[in-house]
Amino acid sequence: MDRHVFDDHTTLVVRCLQGVVASHPSLSLIPSIRTVIDAAHDTDKVTLISGGGAGHEPGFAGFTGRGLLTGAVSGDIFASPSARQVYGAVKASPSTNGTILIITNYTGDNLHFGLACQQARADGISNIAILPVGDDVSVGRTKGALVGRRAMAGTMLVCKILGAASEAKWKFEDVLNLGRAVTGAVASIGCTMGHCHVPGRGDKAPIPDDVVEIGLGLHNEPGVFVVKPQPNSSELIARMLKLLLDKEDTERAFVPFDKEDSIVLLVNNMGGLSTLEMYAVVDETLLQLKAAGIIPVRVFCGSFLTTLNAYGFSLSLLNLSHVAKTTAATASASTSASKTTSTSVDELLSFLDAPHGTIAWPSGNVYPAPPHLASRTREEKFIDLATDGKHVNDTSAPQVNGHAPTLRVDPTALQRTIRAAAEAVLAAEPDLTRWDTIVGDGDCGETCANGAKAVLASLDAGLGADGDLVGVLRALTELIDDTCGGTLGAIFSIFLAALTAEVRKVASEAPKTAVDLPFWGATASAAIETLKQSTAARVGHRTVMDALIPFVDALGTAGSFAEVAKACKEGGEGTAKLTAKLGRATYVGDNGNLPPDPGAMSVVVMTAGMAEVI
Repeated sequence: MDRHVFDDHTTLVVRCLQGVVASHPSLSLIPSIRTVIDAAHDTDKVTLISGGGAGHEPGFAGFTGRGLLTGAVSGDIFASPSARQVYGAVKASPSTNGTILIITNYTGDNLHFGLACQQARADGISNIAILPVGDDVSVGRTKGALVGRRAMAGTMLVCKILGAASEAKWKFEDVLNLGRAVTGAVASIGCTMGHCHVPGRGDKAPIPDDVVEIGLGLHNEPGVFVVKPQPNSSELIARMLKLLLDKEDTERAFVPFDKEDSIVLLVNNMGGLSTLEMYAVVDETLLQLKAAGIIPVRVFCGSFLTTLNAYGFSLSLLNLSHVAKTTAATASASTSASKTTSTSVDELLSFLDAPHGTIAWPSGNVYPAPPHLASRTREEKFIDLATDGKHVNDTSAPQVNGHAPTLRVDPTALQRTIRAAAEAVLAAEPDLTRWDTIVGDGDCGETCANGAKAVLASLDAGLGADGDLVGVLRALTELIDDTCGGTLGAIFSIFLAALTAEVRKVASEAPKTAVDLPFWGATASAAIETLKQSTAARVGHRTVMDALIPFVDALGTAGSFAEVAKACKEGGEGTAKLTAKLGRATYVGDNGNLPPDPGAMSVVVMTAGMAEVI
């Protein structure tokens, strides 16, 4: 289907979100950061924020409300929201208990939500964590060894259970550990007979009439298994259940399912199936599960995480017995003062059955809107932020004697070094573009140039004039996040945010510390370890990390910055001899004549520019 009522996807997302909050009394919208929040959220309870690209409606805004999500952040269609959006949502939904970011396990979401988490920590928000959900079994252990499983509709079971736990006033660590247990006990698989069409974009190659794809992703990606001719309904569902239940399949037996276990079934509409067919899918799935000795204790059917109007469905199985065993083991092993709470199958069922205040969860009692929110007009539900979402309910940084911690250096040297780095990156734009055209999607040069121009403009406006390292690093983090898109921009921003936190810590504890190579070696080493929590890329994978890690390592051991630049250059140029393990270059044939990785080379030229003036 390539016909739409609205043919401009660039405005469609906000229009959709405005319609959602207009039809639900308890929701508010921050249009500038495309974030829906529960206006009645209790700040004493754990805040739960989720989100991702648009196109998966009703997820995630449709599951925002009391007893489920506190906030939902939306990017463009099938594109992750920015870290600025996510951090704006965090500050718009403050909690004295803690904040958990429930994310789908995709690279963009991991990086941008991860950066927002680091920015929050750098600003003194300590009780905040990321909970990635990966329930798709189509990508096996071998192929997904570095990146893990993708997320599917099982994500919403995680959100529902954790939302009820938060409503029951569970503590932050207990909700987080419960979330990890639930995530490890859910498995999903999807199928489609037709790809979706994004309004305003070109057509994707259609799936032939006699073909079904099994193991598709949420973003209109092709299925892992192409089945031809199309099997009948019984055979199709049997194939899908085998991928979920077969204990002998070492690539996909992520969750153990036994006959005596308490299991939940969720049947998700990918967007294009009729209700008539959806409930027939439920019936056939239950018949086959019964034949295998499995009687689900709960069944959910409907649209949870769609792929616009893709003509298909997905099956998710959640093993509540496995969750109960996992939380019991975690509680038994805990030695902390606040012992992790274990839970039973009955309590998990009570969480699934608990009332909620959302428009999309298909069953259960619904909390009424508080009286003071029920009478709001459409316009009163929209929050207009003069600062574009950057300082919503801002949480100030840790204070020392009433002032934010600072670490002063020579402002002239600081500005000169930053300028040299930015100018070197800007001058390298043609080479970065040329290399990325061969091994990527051609936007690396433009991405890096945008960041360099923003830094130079900020220097012209006075960035670094006070010599405050903490302030400069925080500003650079926001600049790069705002102007450098994609994975590379997120990598740089996470590293800078983590570096900001480390320098802020030194400024708080020892403000007279000498800012020399050992200082940068110590703070950058801690920052790179934080970055490694958000990416599986390491030296040898042919990514930006092949230059960034040697750069950081050399800071702690080199006798001069020239030696640091040399180590960085060797790492970056050495990527020309490597086979890609991660990133878009993974899909480019290795003909022995590839250029160096453009992301790595951006670090090389930046470091070389700095070496000219240090």
